[in-house]
Amino acid sequence: MSAASSDAARLPVAVERLVLVLLGTAVLVHGLRPIIDLDLWWHMRLGELLIAGEPDTSVDVFSHTFAGTPWPWKDWGSAILFHGLWRLGGPTAIIAFKALLFASTAALSWRLLRHERRVPPALALVVAAATLDAVAFRFTERAASISLVVLLAILVLVERDRGGKRGLWWAIPLTILNANLHRAALLLPVVLGGYAAACMLEARLGRERDWRRPVMVAVGSGLGCLVTPYGIAIVTTTVALMGEHSPLITEWAPVSVALIAALTPASFLTIGLLGLGTGLGQWKQRPWEPWDLVLAAMALGLGLGSMRHLPVLALLGAGPAASGLAVVSRAWEGRLRGLIGVAAAGVLLASTWVRPVARPGPALAPAHFPEEGLAFVQELPPQQRPSGALFNEFGYGGFIVFHLWPEQRVFIDGRTDLVYPASFVQRYVECLHDPRAFAQEVRERDLQWVWLDNVPMDRGRLHFDLDPRWTLVHASRRALIYVRADGVNAELGRAHGYRWLAAHDLLGSLHAAAARGQGPAALAELRRMIEDDPENPYALATLAQVAPPPR
Repeated sequence: MSAASSDAARLPVAVERLVLVLLGTAVLVHGLRPIIDLDLWWHMRLGELLIAGEPDTSVDVFSHTFAGTPWPWKDWGSAILFHGLWRLGGPTAIIAFKALLFASTAALSWRLLRHERRVPPALALVVAAATLDAVAFRFTERAASISLVVLLAILVLVERDRGGKRGLWWAIPLTILNANLHRAALLLPVVLGGYAAACMLEARLGRERDWRRPVMVAVGSGLGCLVTPYGIAIVTTTVALMGEHSPLITEWAPVSVALIAALTPASFLTIGLLGLGTGLGQWKQRPWEPWDLVLAAMALGLGLGSMRHLPVLALLGAGPAASGLAVVSRAWEGRLRGLIGVAAAGVLLASTWVRPVARPGPALAPAHFPEEGLAFVQELPPQQRPSGALFNEFGYGGFIVFHLWPEQRVFIDGRTDLVYPASFVQRYVECLHDPRAFAQEVRERDLQWVWLDNVPMDRGRLHFDLDPRWTLVHASRRALIYVRADGVNAELGRAHGYRWLAAHDLLGSLHAAAARGQGPAALAELRRMIEDDPENPYALATLAQVAPPPR
């Protein structure tokens, strides 16, 4: 794109300011949303232990099921980073850092498309807005968000190199930094290797293209991935996660139309823009660009591997999509260019605002973590607090580790690829819905209490309520706590136990109690449940059915 056409394609000043306001608002709305990541908690606890230097974290110290077994890989840098942010400013500091990362993604996307690829501003806004909307669902309080920013920085360095500018060597220290923060650094030498291959192909076609520097940088990046305290474990643990564990973890689920529609509808747009842009680019542009073809192939090949990788598709595909669509110059440089730019920014803001997640705020996402359950445990007298081996909800493991370790160790948490074998994870899933599997686990591990999410619509968990050997002692919107009636927590069961209510069938258990002449007692328990958590929707809905308010 020439300097003259670039000036002609610029947006009017008033439009530029409006677009900046819309984009900035969208970025802040998403970046400043409350904390939702379930694994953040054990990462922060790990960071604390790494700084203290004890206990020995080369083996598992958080669970009672695999205590002492090797823990081969840790995102140690991000663990220390998030622990430091929490110490610095609690949830506010964590959320501010996430917002900074998302703002960096927006800035780097604009840099890549407008300044390095030199596409018209209106087109850059369309592609950048679609990209930000598509990656937003993975931008939470986790190291993976840092990896997405680093990947985008690498793409900017590559485009600068293609334009004859210096700086590609910075990809090596960026890789080393990323490798010590998150295992997704393994993607960087793949991208750089693809760039080196494209340069070699261009040289073979007789074009003036230096391929030696990209090859050396790609090799250096690959070796840089190993410059961590854990060496080759960055590779072996990733292979294990993508192999044995992927069918058991939602975020590693295969890409499907239903999941994209539910989690990231904008990915439909980025896939369409990539296909259309790549096709137009290779058809209209001469000479054709091997690098764009390589990028498109990597975007589809890597990005469609699982739901977790869809943001990679959006980031890798942004460049070839924009450059290909730029051949339709009249659409982006005509009189409607201002309207197109404002529409792109406005749609991004609208999509961000209506997304069914919590509004911005310096705290934990409402009704997302078992805070009422934690308060129940912590407010009990020391002699009544639950003790002994715990069976816990998978997603709550990190939360429990952060707040109750070392007094309490967990049954399972988010370290499925690092500590817990796939067979154990499958066994855990069976225990949730098979009373015989759970009873066997109770015998083998001498389980004394249970901490689950409150999901009454999952009737497969009803066996926790029906087994007389277990007593429900706490029920809130996101927590159910049971203790063994004949175990070390029997006193807690006698003092706080529900006698008539089944948490997974509140209405049915109320009717059953009434049939036995215990309706008032069961209703009193329901009211107590609401007193413990006035925002418990299941208890409130049940009470409305059995005791509707006067008209």
